[in-house]
Amino acid sequence: MPTFTINDRELTVPEGTTILQAALANGIDIPHYCYHPGLSIAGNCRICLVEVEKFPKPAIACNTVVSDGMVVSTESEKVHGWRKSVMEFLLVNHPLDCPICDQAGECRLQEYSYQHGASTTRFVEEKEHGPKRRDLGPHVLFDWERCIKCTRCIRFCEEVPKTGELGMFLRGVREEIGVFPGRELANPYSGNVVDLCPVGALTLKEFRFRSRVWFVTDVPSVCPGCARGCSINLGTLRNEIYRITPRANHAVNRWWICDEGRLWNRRLREAGDRRLATPRSGEQEGDWGAALEAASSALAPATRKGGVALLASPRATVEEIYLLARLAAGPLDGARVYLPRHERGENDDLLIRSDRSPNRRGAEMVLEAVAGGFGEVADLERELDSGRIDVLLALGPGLLGPVDDEGDVIDRESLGHASRVIVLDAYPSALSAAAQVLLPVSGYAECGGTWVNFAGRVQHTERALLPTATVRPAYTVLADLFDSLSSKKAPAPAEVATHLAQEVSAFAGIDWAALPGSGGQDADGCQAAEQACPATGAAARMLASGWKL
Repeated sequence: MPTFTINDRELTVPEGTTILQAALANGIDIPHYCYHPGLSIAGNCRICLVEVEKFPKPAIACNTVVSDGMVVSTESEKVHGWRKSVMEFLLVNHPLDCPICDQAGECRLQEYSYQHGASTTRFVEEKEHGPKRRDLGPHVLFDWERCIKCTRCIRFCEEVPKTGELGMFLRGVREEIGVFPGRELANPYSGNVVDLCPVGALTLKEFRFRSRVWFVTDVPSVCPGCARGCSINLGTLRNEIYRITPRANHAVNRWWICDEGRLWNRRLREAGDRRLATPRSGEQEGDWGAALEAASSALAPATRKGGVALLASPRATVEEIYLLARLAAGPLDGARVYLPRHERGENDDLLIRSDRSPNRRGAEMVLEAVAGGFGEVADLERELDSGRIDVLLALGPGLLGPVDDEGDVIDRESLGHASRVIVLDAYPSALSAAAQVLLPVSGYAECGGTWVNFAGRVQHTERALLPTATVRPAYTVLADLFDSLSSKKAPAPAEVATHLAQEVSAFAGIDWAALPGSGGQDADGCQAAEQACPATGAAARMLASGWKL
C-alpha cells in the first residue's frame, strides 16, 4: 500500500486510492462538485485542484491516484488561487438567485463561494440566460442558469438505475442537461438526481417552494415502503413531513431511495382526512374506556373456549409485535397468531422489494421465539370458515399509511364468520370497516420503534410527529388489554429491549441504546451488507481495493 504525505501528514492507503478519497477518509476537506463516491469519476468541475510536488501543473484530486512518496498540498497559496479562479468561472453566468432558490442553505456553490471565492466579481457583461423551469419528468424540474455541468445526474441515470434518460446537449456556453427525444426522467429512482445536484439546478416538484431548508428539521428514520428498510431523514415542519431524503447506509441503501419511498409524505398528506381517529365499540364512539372494556369483555370468555385468534402486522414495530406475542402466549392462553403478507410487484436490482412490509423479518423472529410460531392467513381463513374462531384481534394493515391500493388482508366472507372483530389501526381498511371494536392508534412517524429488514438489519425509527389527541400508541393499547386480562402488568416500553435480548436469540448481541440515529446493527447470524444495494462508481473500486465504507 502506498504511503504519501498530505499537508505534512503521512498516510498509508490501499492501492488505487485517489488523493480526494484519501483526504476525505482522513478528515481533510477538499472542495468538490462532480465527485460522488457512488458514481464514476468525471473530473470536470476542477474545484478539487491540489498542488503535487514535482507535478508540472495542478492536479485534480478526484482522479489523481496516490503513489508512494507523493507529497500533496491542499492549502497552499497556489491552491487557494486556483480555487478562486474556478469559482469565478462557475459564477460567470450563474443568476445569483439564492433568496428564491430551494437549494439555499445546503448549496455547495453557495458554501464554496464564501469559503473559496472572491467577495466581488470582475464580470460586468450581460449574463447568458436560459430555461428556468424545464420539465424533465413527473418529479424533477431543471433550471439551466444554475447548472454547473457537473454531470452527476447524467452519470447517476447511466450507472445506477441504468436507464440513461439524461444527456448533455449543445456545446460551449450553451451546453445543457436534457432528456433524450421521446423520453422523460421517470425511472423509479429519479428523485435522487435532486439530492445529487450540488446546486439548485434540479428541484423536486413536490418540495419546490414549500419551505426554506433551515426551517426543516431532519429526523433519522426508516422508509416504511418495503422490506428493504432504507435509512432516511424525515424533514419535518409544523408537525408535517415536508420532504424525505436518503440517509447514507452502506449495509442497506447506500446513498439512494426510490421515488415511492421519497414521496411517502405526500401519500400521508393526501389521506389525512381519512385517518382513523375515534375509538368505537358498537354504536358508541369517542369513549376509549368503553372501547377497551368492550375488547376485554369479548376476549376473556372467548379465550376460555379457545376461540381467539390474533392477526399481527409485519408493518408494526418489533416492540408492538413482542407485546402482541406476549398477550397471545399469556393472557390469551396460547392463542394462535397469524402473519399476513403484503406483496406487490417484483424485486428489482437495486432497492425495491416485492414485500411491502418493513418488519416482516423482525415479526417472524419475535413470533417464533415468544409465541411459538405463527400461521399464514390462509390457515386463519379456514379456521374462521369452520366457526372455530369467535373473536379476532387484528393489528394493522394500515399502520403506516393508506392501503386503498392493496387487496383485503382477509377474505371478507371469512371475516364475517367471527362474532367479534377488534382492530387496532391508523388508516381504514376492510378490517377496520368490519370491526365491532375499533381502537385508533398512532401512525407512521408518530412513535418510535424498531424494524428488521429482509436481510436482518435492525434499525430504529424515531418519532418525528405528534399524533392527534384522540389516538394512542399501539403499544399502549396492547398494554391496556394485557393488564385488563392478566394479573401481571405488561412490560413497560423501557423494559422491552431487555426482554427482547433475553427471549429472542437473534437480538442477543444488539446494543439497543446505540440504535437511534445510526445505520443499525445486524441481528445475530445475519450479514446485511452482503444483500445491500450494489456498490457503484468510485465506491465499487474502493471496496475492491480494500476500503471499508
